[in-house]
Order: sequence, then structure tokens, then C-alpha cells
Amino acid sequence: MPLSKSLRIVFVTVLFSFAVSSSVVAQNVERSSDAQRISKARDAVLPVVVSILTVRQDYQQGEPVLSVSSGSGTVISAQGHIATNAHVTQNGKSFRVVFYDGRELPAKLIGTDTASDLAVLQAIPPASETFPFAKFAENLDDLTPGDTVLAMGAPWGLSNSMSAGVVNNPRRLLVSLFDDEADYEDRLGVDEPTGRYYAWIQHDAAIAPGNSGGPLVDLNGRIVGVNTRGMIVGGDLAFAIPGPDAGGVVQRLIADGEIKRVALGFRLRSLKGTKYTSGVLINAVERRSQADKAGLLAGDRIVGLNGDSVTALQPVDVPALQRRIAELPIGSKIVLKVERNDKVLEVKLNADAQPRSRGDDLASSAFGISVTELTQPMGRRRHLDDNSGLLITGIRPGGAAAIARPKLEAGDIIRRIDNQPVSEISDLSKIVITPNSEKHFLFEIERDDEKVIALVLPESNDKIRVPLPELPKSWSGVEVQAISNSLAKDMKIGSPGYRITRLYPNSPLAKAGAKVGDLLVSLDGQKLKPANDVATEPFHQAVRDIVPESEVVFEAIRDAKPMTFKLGFLPSPISSAGLKTLNLSKLRVEIRELGFYDRVNEHLSINQTGVILDGVESGGPAGLAHLKRSDIIVRLGKTAINNVEDLRKALDSELSAKSNALIPIIVIRGSENRVLYLDPYWLSK
Repeated sequence: MPLSKSLRIVFVTVLFSFAVSSSVVAQNVERSSDAQRISKARDAVLPVVVSILTVRQDYQQGEPVLSVSSGSGTVISAQGHIATNAHVTQNGKSFRVVFYDGRELPAKLIGTDTASDLAVLQAIPPASETFPFAKFAENLDDLTPGDTVLAMGAPWGLSNSMSAGVVNNPRRLLVSLFDDEADYEDRLGVDEPTGRYYAWIQHDAAIAPGNSGGPLVDLNGRIVGVNTRGMIVGGDLAFAIPGPDAGGVVQRLIADGEIKRVALGFRLRSLKGTKYTSGVLINAVERRSQADKAGLLAGDRIVGLNGDSVTALQPVDVPALQRRIAELPIGSKIVLKVERNDKVLEVKLNADAQPRSRGDDLASSAFGISVTELTQPMGRRRHLDDNSGLLITGIRPGGAAAIARPKLEAGDIIRRIDNQPVSEISDLSKIVITPNSEKHFLFEIERDDEKVIALVLPESNDKIRVPLPELPKSWSGVEVQAISNSLAKDMKIGSPGYRITRLYPNSPLAKAGAKVGDLLVSLDGQKLKPANDVATEPFHQAVRDIVPESEVVFEAIRDAKPMTFKLGFLPSPISSAGLKTLNLSKLRVEIRELGFYDRVNEHLSINQTGVILDGVESGGPAGLAHLKRSDIIVRLGKTAINNVEDLRKALDSELSAKSNALIPIIVIRGSENRVLYLDPYWLSK
């Protein structure tokens, strides 16, 4: 029997409803399955992800500057080895790692490889310990666009964070459709290029500064990558070093502490845009390199390497080939099969060790400069014939180098000092600067292919500024408000004058019985008549014109009644500009004696002792101890601080004890007495 129209409608509705319900159930099952896999992957790796706190020393304007930065890492061995990025540990002077449970341990640097931007730390527990750890994926053949991945780490220093996204591209070179691939390596870093030996994993799991070095994990709980780069603006693009590549580098760093590679003196580019289907093009040949001496030319096509064929059809194929060449045995013989103008050539090269990209850094406070040791690659990039010397990377304004004759400049290369060659930072650190000596040093420098000499007078001590004494000036001890004729009339005060708005403790007018609100109308018979409603300076000038300690009479009005104050003026308290200051280089601070107005403004006892901070370098030891401008230091260690010399002596005393214990500093900050801690390590390094 055919269904009636109404029954057919009901039947169709039921079928549709059933179909929708089935779809929802299927989606819920799928979501539940994904959620379970995400939870399982999270539990496999997140507990061994650590936050890394690095105290690093950089160089700005010729001076060492300490700062604290953060990154992420993963425990990858039972011995507590931690894989992270080289830029997380770069210039690090000390390291601490914070575990998932909040435990914090010191760590030491095992090895770093800037070419791959990878490094290894090792946690230092108080007693022998076996650490849980995670493993890198052995291959990524099954990683495809759309796969869910988890980024773990400490974005913005916030530990135990995880975000989810998908793989956008498992093999990405940072070359857009609008770029020339030949420029790729030039953008990776001037003196420390990185990332030339692998293609990145591009994904959209959210990462931010602080995620660097943290793991990228798939739903099988494998570390498929090390998050290294992200884009704060322009989209949720993130880039990770492939896990198998990172794992290989990390194991070599654990074993040897460094990665040694081969350098042949040429760079490669793919066949993209050419008629060729095999081989790889030589993109550039370094002048005076062994490739240059062997006769290789830009544009040659390499089709064979030690008897094996090689091909890079697309830019993304080049990094793996460059890594293959770089990992050849150092000292071995290399045979290249090269095609040039339809002719096949055989070129033999020696597998020379790759020289250091960048030398060590040092800052000389005496000369007011920071320098870097020149290396062969640095010299080549600067077209230098001689690679020995120290490259000036920064000049301290007002320092010895800045006022040398002629002044030194960033980019100058120091070849000799007092006729002695300088090629290592130890050569500079060995120069003895005698305290209070007026000896000039003769610098021989190279600047834009010119050989220049300069006389430099070094600085040897902390700078103490003792202001010249000022003639004493009379002081009444009040702040006032101008009451002009018109204002007095409108306020029905009855007389113009200067109304006391603040009365300093123990000041002459305070001792004479004056109060806030009194209207001063004359001084020694001379009427006090402000020219307008804001001019208070004429009052203070009238006071200063009187000889200190002279007897004077103020006439005043209080509650419409006349009053008289007889007093002797005192010398004015010394202003902050007239107090002794000390530029304490060890702490990277400028301190000053505590003055009368400091005590008054901070509502302190008139007898309060201490020194006040006029300046704190954020990256210096004091800045790392969280000292701030306007803090009043009253105690350092066990020593009470009365003046700037006390602080310097107390610091020297604490450091001479050669203890690793934190040094407590008691400061007055606002309405609180606060304790801060100075780490001696920051000063010794």
C-alpha cells in the first residue's frame, strides 16, 4: 500500500533525523578518538619538557650587558641531557631548567651547533638520578600535510604550555615564490648562518618567543621536530627542525661536544627554472678557496659525488645535499663529476674542516670597547687579506675609545696594541692597566682598507663625582603658593602674599611656629606681593638674598589674625646635584649620597642612612637582582651602608669571601623595606 502524503513526510523526516543523528555520533566518536590520542601524546612528552632560564651576556655600546632570557627544551636521555636551540643558550653564562613538577635545577652546556641551531644542556641534580625522557622520531616518511601536531614549551616564559595545529608542509625552505633561492643563505645570518642543512616542518600550532627549543609532537607521541622559528605577525606560521635531523646532531653533541663539518668553498642551487633534470648547480664559488683553486666556476653542474649521482630539482632538495657534503670525512679525498658547456670534468678536492664562523667576544671596560675575534669566514666576508685581529663591535659613549685621538669606531679591526699583535681576546685581556696611570696605548687599526693609528687613554677606576662646593644660601624651609592682589580679593583673604603649602621638618619657619596655611605678607618690612598667581620664585629669591643665619622677621596672617615670626635663616640643604655620586662598574649602577630632600620625599627619618640609586642598567648584576632606580640601599650583606664608599667596600668584602651564596641587599622602596638577592656569579662572569 502506498504511503499517504502525510505518512511519507513523517517517514522522510524520520530518515533525515536518523541520518543527522548518525553523523553527529560519528563526529563525536572521531572527536573522542582525537582527544584521546592528543591526551596520550601529551602525557608521553609534556612531563619531560622543561623551561630554560639563561643568564646571558651580550654586548651593547662596547659594554657587557647581562640579561635573563627563557626558552624550552626536552629531556632526551636518562642522564638528563636536554635538547634545545643554540639561540636559547647563545652567550649563556649560567643555565637553570624548570621541570614539569616545578622543580628547578642548574644545568651545564654540553655542546652547541649554530649551523643547525641546536644545543644540548645537562641537568645537574643534587644526587645521582635517572631522568624520564622522550625520543626523536627516526624518520618522517609518514608525516603529511594536515596531520595534527602539538607544540610544547614555555611561550613568553609561561611553562607547561601546549598548543595544537596541523602540518602545513613537512619540507619547507624559507623561500617564497617571489624570492631568488640564491639569497636564502645570505638571510640566515651574517656571521653565524643557520638552517642550511635541512628543510623545515611548517605548521600552524601556535608558538611564541619562549617556545624555541621545545618539541613538536605528533599524535603517536614522537618528537617530530624542534620548534625554532615563528611569526609574531602575519599569521600562525611556525617552523621546526625535523626530528630525525635534530636527533642526529644532538647525539653527536653529547658524544663530542661539537659538530665538525667539511667546507669546499662553494654553494649550491637547484635546477629549478633550467632545462636540466639531473645534477645540482654551483651557485657561488668563494674567491681563494680550494674550489676556486681547483677551477670550479659558478654555473657548473655537479652530477656526481664520489661516484654517486646527485640531483636537486627544487630548492627544498638542496639542504640535504649540502648536509651530505658537509658530513664527508674530514681529510678525505673528494671527486666531483662536473658538466660545463656539455663537457664532463673530474675535479678532485680535499675535505678540509669548516672553520669557525665567528670568534669569541670580550668587552674591555678600560678601553670602552667590545670586540670579536676575527675568523677566516669573517675576514673573507669583509674582503680582508689578513684574518688576524679583533673586530670592534661596540663603543661605549664617553669611554676611552670614544675620546681617543682619533676616536675608534665600530667596525675597526685592531691589528696591534703598543706594537704587539692582537689576534685573540686573551691578547687584549692580558694588557695591564695600572690604577690612576696616565699611560696612553697606541692602537694600530684597519678601517676601510686604511691603516690608522690612535692614542687611547684607558680608564682604571670606578668614577666618583665630588661636586664643587657651593656658596651657602639662606633657606626658610617652606614651599609656598602665590596669592596675587586679584586672587586675594576674590578669595576675600584681605592681603596678597605667599601661602605656606609645605613645611619641612626642623626648618627655620617650622621652629618659629609657622603652620601650613599661614599667609606670609612681608619679610623684614618689605611687602611680599606676587606678580601673578603662579610666581613663587620671587619669594625664594628674596630668602636667598639674605645672609644665612641673619635674624629676620616675617609678618603673616593666620585665620584673619596678624602674626610675627622671628627666625634665623639656615643654609639651604644640598640639592641632589651637589651630592657625591659613584658609578659602580661591578654592579652597573650609579649611586648617590642620600640627601635632605630624598629623606623628606620618602617620608624617612631625618637621620636615615643609606645611598640612593640614580641609575640601574637593566642587564647588569644589579638589574638582574631586581634593583630599581630610586631604591635606597641601607644594607649589603652584613654591612650597614652610610655612604657610597661603604657600598663599594661592602661589595668587595662579600666578593673576597669567594662564597657562592646569594648576597642579601636591604632596600627601602616606597613604604616597604625589601630584601633582594645578588648572585656573585653575575659579577664573577
